[in-house]
Amino acid sequence: MKIGTIEAKQGEKSYGFYQTGETRGHFPVHIPMHIVVGATDGPMLVVQSGMSGLEIEPSLILPQIINELDPSTMSGTLVIVPLMNTSGFEFTQINTAWDDKHLNQLGRGKSDGTVSEQMIYQYYNEVISQADALLDIHSGAQWSYHQYAQVSSSGEAEKSKAMAMSLGISHVVIGQGDDQSMAYEATKDGKTVVSAYIGGGPGLRDYRDQDLGCVRNAILNAMRHLGMLHSPIESDIEKVLVIQEHTVIMPTGERGFTFIDKNKRGTHVKAGEQLGYVRHPFSGEVLENILAPKDGFMVHGGASWPMPLEDTVLAILGDLIEEVDIRSES
Repeated sequence: MKIGTIEAKQGEKSYGFYQTGETRGHFPVHIPMHIVVGATDGPMLVVQSGMSGLEIEPSLILPQIINELDPSTMSGTLVIVPLMNTSGFEFTQINTAWDDKHLNQLGRGKSDGTVSEQMIYQYYNEVISQADALLDIHSGAQWSYHQYAQVSSSGEAEKSKAMAMSLGISHVVIGQGDDQSMAYEATKDGKTVVSAYIGGGPGLRDYRDQDLGCVRNAILNAMRHLGMLHSPIESDIEKVLVIQEHTVIMPTGERGFTFIDKNKRGTHVKAGEQLGYVRHPFSGEVLENILAPKDGFMVHGGASWPMPLEDTVLAILGDLIEEVDIRSES
């Protein structure tokens, strides 16, 4: 397998920088990338993270997973991008520093677009287009804490759902929207695609080891599910709840200190039940009670920082459609 100048032969690992173009000042634009090629043929799994320059948690564990893997016991090819938005990371911002673009909102990019669009275009066409499966990892950065996997209802929905259920994450949400992400483009191309939301918020401090362990298990379990590794599923949970999303709650026009009841994550709530509230930062007045618009299970995720961004997911509600014993499945 060769991507740019990064090459790994059968039974080998390789690491390098995949150059996708240049800035206006002719500085190289590159993506850090690991390639592990197994001893025998098999599927190609791409694991990508760090679309936002602030989603740094996965990069703390991904290189360690590479060190842990023995290519001689693997089948197929694993490609890992630990932190795609290198310029956002360098300047501590969500979007790229080159052209202020969010890498997860550019679809499959443009060959004649901005620096970021050209980067995504080349990456998508040379890397994702070759993949059989994509595991797209996100975190809540400092604003929210998450631990769920999400798949689309379109494309290879059943294959994607099956891989999501194998990851060892407590909630699998069915109903990822038609957005501008690379994951959705890969879904349209018939790939097996799972977006995993793990960590962020207080997890950066309080649950880091747990969250990094969840990321590790998710990747290795995806490989096991695809037949790339031949070992039992690893997980700290016993059951996976599969939930059909029906409601996504976002910040409204009322802005202030926003709090979501973390004790209701993973529980069934009734229509009209209070999920949280918005409080005025200066007067202390409650500006809004955040209520469940309908009955449903509240996915393990939501805001944890009092001043979330406008597009922060405060809560996801849905209908329970399946409950699976992950240990019996493994």
